[in-house]
Amino acid sequence: MTKIAFVVDDEPANIDLIKGLLPKDVKVKAALSGEIALKQLSKKLPDILFLDLLMPKMDGFETLKAIRELPEGDSLPVLIISGNASEMDIEKGKVLGAIGHLTKPVDSQKLASYISQYL
Repeated sequence: MTKIAFVVDDEPANIDLIKGLLPKDVKVKAALSGEIALKQLSKKLPDILFLDLLMPKMDGFETLKAIRELPEGDSLPVLIISGNASEMDIEKGKVLGAIGHLTKPVDSQKLASYISQYL
């Protein structure tokens, strides 16, 4: 069965970068905002979700809180990928159930480790 990764980032270049780091057999879906992501996620959850924190309107934390309220959203592996790497943000992500926090630019080996563990 084809695995699905979902990337939520307001910068198309970042979405393309993450797509390029994923295995070719993984189907990638994307959204440019938390609001768009939630509409798509309410239909079907992916196998893993990569989430930016700094987005207009609905930031990554608000998006993650809303994801956790979706049916089965509490079991979705969410990896935060952000330029923001403060200890406070990393801890807040953990509290909200993120599986980890990678900083941009993304370390491809660290990302590969999460992919092998969750896909």
